[in-house]
This record gives sequence, structure tokens and C-alpha cells, in this order.
Amino acid sequence: MKNIDKRSTILIVDDVPDNIRLLGSILDGEYQVMFATGGQEAMVCAVAELPDLILLDVMMPGIDGFTVCAWLRDNEHTSNIPVIIVTAMHDIDAETRGFASGAVDFLTKPVNPPAVRARITAQLALKRQREELEKANAQLRELAEFDVLTGLPNRKLFQDRLQQAVVMGERNQGIFALMFVDLDRFKWVNDTLGHDAGDTLLIEVAQRMKSVVRKSDTVARLGGDEFTVILTDMQHDSMAELVAHKILEQLATPFTLKGQEIAISGSVGIALFPGDGTTTLELTKNADSAMYQAKEAGRNTFRFFSQELNRLASRRMNLEGEMRQACQKNEFFLDYQPKVKSTTGQIIGMEALVRWDHPREGILFPKQFIPLAEGTGLIVPIGSWVLRTACRDAACWADKGYPDLKLAVNLSALQFREGDKLLNLVEEILQETGFPARNLELEITESMMMTNTEQTASTLWKLRDLGVAIALDDFGTGYSSLALLKRLPVQILKIDRSFVNDMQPGSNNAAFISAIISMAKQLGLHVVVEGVETAEQLEVTTSQGGNDVQGFFFCPPLGRAAFLELLHGRIPLGGRAGVPRL
Repeated sequence: MKNIDKRSTILIVDDVPDNIRLLGSILDGEYQVMFATGGQEAMVCAVAELPDLILLDVMMPGIDGFTVCAWLRDNEHTSNIPVIIVTAMHDIDAETRGFASGAVDFLTKPVNPPAVRARITAQLALKRQREELEKANAQLRELAEFDVLTGLPNRKLFQDRLQQAVVMGERNQGIFALMFVDLDRFKWVNDTLGHDAGDTLLIEVAQRMKSVVRKSDTVARLGGDEFTVILTDMQHDSMAELVAHKILEQLATPFTLKGQEIAISGSVGIALFPGDGTTTLELTKNADSAMYQAKEAGRNTFRFFSQELNRLASRRMNLEGEMRQACQKNEFFLDYQPKVKSTTGQIIGMEALVRWDHPREGILFPKQFIPLAEGTGLIVPIGSWVLRTACRDAACWADKGYPDLKLAVNLSALQFREGDKLLNLVEEILQETGFPARNLELEITESMMMTNTEQTASTLWKLRDLGVAIALDDFGTGYSSLALLKRLPVQILKIDRSFVNDMQPGSNNAAFISAIISMAKQLGLHVVVEGVETAEQLEVTTSQGGNDVQGFFFCPPLGRAAFLELLHGRIPLGGRAGVPRL
């Protein structure tokens, strides 16, 4: 623990004990003194204790003083600590090297005690002045760029951040959203409860809005009850919709002002870069226009500048509400696509695929609702239901004479956020259903591996310790590295169907699959090829060593009862055996 002595702290660095004792006696009583006898020790001590000033010898064994001084100057934690070089070297080159390495002063041995104290006093005074000036500058910047009431960026800083977002969007060809947020009934609060209550409301609104965005995003106050949000690095426009929905939820939660619960709401307008504008002026104008559309629509809602996006947003909001009830209403069901050994036609496993029997829109497939489920967090209960149902079905088929089938189930990145809960869920389901862990394959994607890698890796290893196999789905479409593959307990690679499409002998896709299979064998990994739909694709896949396949060439996904009929041979397996496809 750092000493609570209020005196300035001086670190003396010298490899000669007599020199340390001499300098210590000169400073004793006036300063708190620490010692280091070598360059490495000095660097460690400087970072750990952050002294106010350092007296540094040059000629030391190992790391010399010039090197230590340069390192201290370049380290973000120690760069502001003044260093006075104290050395027996008297030549002008040594002094030049000292100042070049970052020293603020240069003393030669034998030292003159009054000169040492005077130099130290002067440098500490200069350091205090720099710190006071930096503090004052920081306060001035805050007054110039931040709203005094809420602490949020003000209009000036908002414009700077928006311009930066435009530049980065152009450079990276990305999308971002600008949101205008206007409070409904704010004038009523000011007129009824007073301006102090209005100020309290604005402060609380600012905190609530900041709580629903990332640190990399910007929430700003333009003035009055007008707020803006810049959402950067968006993968899809639905992210803006989800954030707008969260902002409205926060605003709709009652505020306590002067002992009263006050309900307000908000109107949110959204403009997207580059579709709704490529300049700050266009984006600002269009987000403001969309916000007024939200007000005209009855307030407590949001509007995109684009009418098509408004239509899609409305549909997604309806789906979200209906999805929350779908589990209780038993509207979800599973299909199973067989995994086949292509050389024998034997069914060796199956992948569980969730569908939604929507009461109004009919059967919805994963691409139509899983992204929304992930954005709202509903993927966690849906994923739990899928895993439990699939294990129960597979355990039933094992009891009917098929004990060695491998069951593949997809996991979502959200399920890894609380790794222990996922681990407990898998253990609970395996125990509850009696399905053996050795037959369960949990599929993750490459993008999941790149998000919170350490936590994901820890959870995957714990799952592997249960005896569960880990499969990497959609391989080749993400950004995983060989080093990451070697670190994680991945046992199965599933080659994405996009590489099977239009595959011909000698094509790039065929070469890619061949390379993956060769690499997998060297890493001790198993390969499954997805999306095999034609005899030509199967032939090329098999010729490259891909013997385990999924795809319509053998069989499309089947419901639980139909899949059991397939296992019994009552429904023929199409494809290679010459049996007509389903």
C-alpha cells in the first residue's frame, strides 16, 4: 500500500550504497525518500509508487540510466515524473544524452547539497505548475465541450463526434445511426413543478440514456429537452431500432420529482449513414424530421427517416411481442437434418433446427426471427428450450435402438455471457433427459469466438470437460485464426454451404475445402460439409476427403416423427443409394 505521507516523494536510483546514503541525508526530513539499486528495480518502483521526482544515476550494471530515463519518458504512467540525472560523467556528450533521453536537469558528482535541494525544489514547483495548468485546461475544455447541467457532450462536441463518425463511416464503408430524442411533457414539468424539478429530470434522463448505449457511442444534450445519440459501428439498422426501443422504455419508467412520481415519454427520430445522408447537415436535418414524424404519430414512439425501415421496424416490434408468448403457446418446434456418412449412406447424427409456427405468417425459419431473438435477449430462453427438447428427442431415439447418433445444437453468443449458467443448464438437461454427453455436439460460430474470447474459451473448456463436443459452424466465413483454433477445445469444423455452391472439380471452392480438410487432419479435427445438394457437389466433396455431409441431396430437415421413420427405414434416404430424394 502506498505511504500516506503528504511530503513529496523522491526516488533515488544508484548502484553505490554510499551515494544513496549521501543523497538520502541531503533530503532527509524534507522529503519522503525511496531507493532502488538498479535500472530494472527503478522502473518497477516508479510504476508502482509514482514518485514526484527521480534522482537517477547513469553508470549502473545491466540497464544504464539513459535507457531507464527514456523508458520512463515513454511509459504512459511515468512520463510526467521529472528525472534529474546525477552522474560522475562530466563530458558534454553525457549531458546531451541525458536531456535527449528525457531528463529535466543534470547534476555531476560529487554533488553540492544546497544545489541538489535547489534543483529539486525548482523542478517540483514546475511540476505543480504544469499539473495546475493541465487541470485548468481540462476544466476549460469541459466548459467548452460539455453540458454544465448533465455532464453530457454539448452541441459543439456533438458536431465534432458526428463529423468523426462520417469520416470513419466513409473510410470503413460502415453504417451508423443518428438519433434525435425529444422529451414529451417536459414543459409541463417545468411549468408545474418548477425549473429545479426540470433540471433534476434532465439529469436523470441523461443517466438513463447513457445506460442503454455502449461506451463507444455518444449521448449529447443540444439544449432544453433535446438529446442526440450517435450509434457507431453498427452491423445492421435493427440495432438502432433496439436502442430506440430501450430509450423509450427508460423514459416511460416514472421519475420521482419532489416526492411525486411523474410519467413522461419521448419521441425519437433516426437517420442512418449513408442511406439517409452522407454529411452532418443532411443527417441532422433528416433525424430531426424523423423525430417530428414520431411526435405526429402520437409520441412515445420512434420513426426512421426511411418509410421502408419504418415498416420493417413496425413488423419487428410486432414479432417481438408475439415471440415473448410463443414458448408458452408451444409455437416453436424442431426439425432434424441428418448427418450422413457419404461413403456408406449411414445416418451418423442430426442437427436440431428451430422453426416458429407463427399463427399469422405461417412457418418462419431461423433467419426470419433468430436475429431479432438475439437482439432482444429472447434467444436465451429459446435456446434453452431447443437444447432441452432436442436432447429429449435424441434420448428417445436412443431408447428405440439408435444409441450412437450425434446430436448437434446451435448456441448463441448471448448464452455465453453468463458462462456458469450455460454450463449448469447443459448439466441439468443431460441429467434430466439421460442423453449422454459424448453424443452431444454444441455448435458455435467464428464471430462468437472473437467476442470476449477469454470468457468464451473458459466456458468451452468446461463444457468439453463434461464430455460434450464443440463444433465450429459456418467455418470460413468469419475471422478465426489457426492460433485461436489451437487454443480452444474445438473438435469439429463445419464448412459453410457457401463454399459448396457452384463447386466444380478444380474450382477455387473445391481447393478451399481440400485445404480445410487437410488442415483439420493436421490439427486433429473432424470435418462436416454442409449444403450438399447435388451429385456433382457430393462427388467433389468426397474426392477432397469430406465424408461426413449434410444437405438436401440426402435429406431435408424432418420433424420428430418423420425423422424416426427415416431411422427405421420407412422413409427412404435419397441421393447416393439411388433412392429418389424427398
